[in-house]
Amino acid sequence: MGDNYPVDSSDLRARGAKGVMSAIGGVGLLGVNALLSIPIVGWVVGGGLVLLGISGLFGKSKTDKTMGGIMMAAGAAGLAAILLPHFTHALLGLGGFALLAYGGWNIFKFVKGLRSRA
Repeated sequence: MGDNYPVDSSDLRARGAKGVMSAIGGVGLLGVNALLSIPIVGWVVGGGLVLLGISGLFGKSKTDKTMGGIMMAAGAAGLAAILLPHFTHALLGLGGFALLAYGGWNIFKFVKGLRSRA
C-alpha cells in the first residue's frame, strides 16, 4: 500500500541517477570484458587501466580515489586474464550483468515513482 503515495523528489533523483550510472557501468564492464578476450589488446587495456587507476589514487577527492581503485581492480582483472582467462571473463561478465540488472531495477523504480507523482 505504501507504493501508492508520491515519492520524494530527492529519492526519485537518486534512483534515476543510480539507474543510469549502473546501466552505463554494466555496459562498460561488458565492453571491457569483450576487449580483454583479444590477446594483445586485452593486455594493453588491462595495463592502461592499472596505470589510470594508480594516477586516480593520487587524486585529492574521495571520489577520485574510489574511481582509481575501481579502475585499478578492473585493470588487474584484465591482466589476470592472461593466467586465468575463463575465471576472469566469467567474473567480469557476471559483474556487468549484475550492474545492468541493478540499473534496470532502479530505472523501473524511477519510472514508477514518476507515475505516482503525476
